[in-house]
Amino acid sequence: MQKLAFEILPADHTPRLGLVVLQSDLTVEDELRYYYEGLHVSLLASRIPFAAAVTVESLKTMEGHLVKSMSLFPPEAQFDCVGYGCTSASLHIGSAKVAALCQSARPCAYATNPMQAAVSAMRHIKIGRLAFIAPYSPDVSQSMVDELERSGLEVVVAATFNEPEDRIVGRIMPQSIKTACLELVKNQTVDAIFVACTSMKCARIIPEIEQEAGVVMLSSNQVLAWDMARLSGIDGEIRGKGRLFEA
Repeated sequence: MQKLAFEILPADHTPRLGLVVLQSDLTVEDELRYYYEGLHVSLLASRIPFAAAVTVESLKTMEGHLVKSMSLFPPEAQFDCVGYGCTSASLHIGSAKVAALCQSARPCAYATNPMQAAVSAMRHIKIGRLAFIAPYSPDVSQSMVDELERSGLEVVVAATFNEPEDRIVGRIMPQSIKTACLELVKNQTVDAIFVACTSMKCARIIPEIEQEAGVVMLSSNQVLAWDMARLSGIDGEIRGKGRLFEA
């Protein structure tokens, strides 16, 4: 067998982002790559075991798998920022604990998650009054509302699709999400709508909703993409994908 010669690429200083994705999530990887298209950035993903049904108990169990999931990234990979892609689990495990587990397993300058990112984004663009939509059970959804209000936000109105199966949530049609958003704020005075859950397919309807509702539209994946880019100091503009990126 003939042996072929090859050369090794030089060290690359492209900003590198890591993403921990729920085993059941059908959305977050595609949407983050959509937000980052055209930017000079590397995005690597790892999966974390997760039960099909979203409950407080199933969310908390991911704490025990997070270090293992971080270890499944390429051995030489070091990250500017790692995002843990679960809004509700970030709340029940705790943002500080999530960051500590990520950084204990892999060199990364920053770690964030959608709940932490949502609060940072809302403070950045000075959101006060909020409409909230989630896909899950009322108790899981209410815990997220409570956390937002503890952060100083006023949740004026909240609603849920009440669907416990994450694999189904990832198949909710964007038009259904848009219809729900517009209906929820029709007779309300709010600064923004926040759709919580990384499985919800919101990226391509955000500009439409902002135009028709006349308020800022935020989603878990959008705020996560924004926060990871901000923390990593990624160069370049993201246009046409929501007012958050233009603030």
